[in-house]
Amino acid sequence: MIEITQFKSIRMLSYLTDEMLEKIEPITTIVDYKAGEYIFREGEYAEYLYSILEGDVGLETEKHSSKRILVTKITRGMTLGFSSLLDTDYRKYLGFAKALTDTKLFAWKGVEMEKLFVRDYEMGFLIMRRIANIIHKRLQITMTQLVDIYQ
Repeated sequence: MIEITQFKSIRMLSYLTDEMLEKIEPITTIVDYKAGEYIFREGEYAEYLYSILEGDVGLETEKHSSKRILVTKITRGMTLGFSSLLDTDYRKYLGFAKALTDTKLFAWKGVEMEKLFVRDYEMGFLIMRRIANIIHKRLQITMTQLVDIYQ
């Protein structure tokens, strides 16, 4: 069983009430990755949304088939795999996520999260608003990197 306090360490979930977090617990699994393992790869079916309990994850993009570039590093409390909730037609991951250290993650199936959001619209709104803010910040990081590259 997962403790509610563990959920509160996740930024995306920190805005939710204890009652909402109790609804998430039954659909939550914990997965482990060793340093160097890929959590997901660009183009794969986006089945899971993840949040980091322990470790560091590198978000990468592919420059060409033999070269990947680290876009950003994310750490404890941060979330990845948004395509599992956002890309409802194709559900494909848009980049690569690689464990930079031994990593422990919460994992939620996107379809299970969507079912939960239908039953609790307020929770769905709060989570999706937080995801939108995270995506906005990551887009700002990427834009800054592009400006640095092309100046």
